[in-house]
Amino acid sequence: MKTLLTTLLLCFGLSVTMKAQTGKQLPTEMVQFFLGNWTGEGAFASGKKIAADLSFKLSLDSAWIMYEHTDKAPNRYKALSMWGVDKQTGQLTDYIFDNFQGHRQFFADGWQEGKLTLTRQIPRPTNNVLYERFRYEKLSSQSFKMSYETSTDADTWKLVDYLTFTRK
Repeated sequence: MKTLLTTLLLCFGLSVTMKAQTGKQLPTEMVQFFLGNWTGEGAFASGKKIAADLSFKLSLDSAWIMYEHTDKAPNRYKALSMWGVDKQTGQLTDYIFDNFQGHRQFFADGWQEGKLTLTRQIPRPTNNVLYERFRYEKLSSQSFKMSYETSTDADTWKLVDYLTFTRK
């Protein structure tokens, strides 16, 4: 009986440890919505037009969404993003690497009512902070709007650009 109890406790302990290692998963509804190829058009705050193609696919045993962004000419921006869940905090996180040798990390509270807001803070030498955010808003089952904005106080946001995407 003592051996059986010890074995059960050991198995329970291992299952808890294994479950803790897997952590939180990407929101299923969000993953299902974004997967695939998208094309979009929009504008910078100045009114200058912008267009891009996007591709979302699962990567690394479905632990991450790999997201490729390619601006259409005459714009040249290209980026590879990895969306996943931070193991320590449980927050949705986004790592962005771009063709201008940039790399950034953003965080979100998650996919809520068809919306995702990824935000980061950048300390500046003058003891203030610049905030950046990407907002993804589901418009229909086949479209969404992405906006990129900045702020100096995290309350008042200034549009940099936006695009409305449709599934290819």
